[in-house]
Amino acid sequence: MSYNSESIQLENICEETSKTKQLTKTHIIWLTKLFGNRFKNAQEALSEKKVKKYLFHPSGKVVWIVVGKKRDYQIIPLANFCNCEDFYFRVVDNRVYLCYHLLAQKLAKALNLYDTIETSDEFYEQLMEKWRTVQIKETKMPREELKNLRNFAKEVLSNEIMEIHQLLIKTREAGFDVATSKQLATLLSTDPKKRFLRENGFWAFKNLDVNTSSN
Repeated sequence: MSYNSESIQLENICEETSKTKQLTKTHIIWLTKLFGNRFKNAQEALSEKKVKKYLFHPSGKVVWIVVGKKRDYQIIPLANFCNCEDFYFRVVDNRVYLCYHLLAQKLAKALNLYDTIETSDEFYEQLMEKWRTVQIKETKMPREELKNLRNFAKEVLSNEIMEIHQLLIKTREAGFDVATSKQLATLLSTDPKKRFLRENGFWAFKNLDVNTSSN
């Protein structure tokens, strides 16, 4: 099923549920067919009230948050944006339409199953700073270890192209302390020599052909 079809189906379901404030059996069947485990995770987020709408005064700014398994994730509904790892590696590469955090937010809004947290604009700045600090911590690594990591990735990707999670497994097996696929991708993307390429979800050393049509 195409992304456009998924988008239309979800939009129709959200429009219907916004009127009735409930998911019917038919809705659940369609959502499961469209999103699989992502819908299951979104259901869990709804049942546990993990979707939060922050409303800041006096500016009227709104920030949507979904409490994830590792940390809080920011949602920008109009842009269909989430700062989670799944969005970064699968949604951006057009492998899936939405991450489960985005799906949970859309359903939560339609069903009115979210918590509204009203606070001051001062807290808005504190919250944004908190997110920036978390993202910086996710990508930090000692300089010498970072150099060795990039050289190791160069050796691996000189022989074959692979998805980032496959490369993550190899780097961990080699003894490098890399927490997530997103961290690894960031460390490779910021290589000053620009030696690494990413295309259609696959990574390669720059001298390789990254055409993955045969995969």
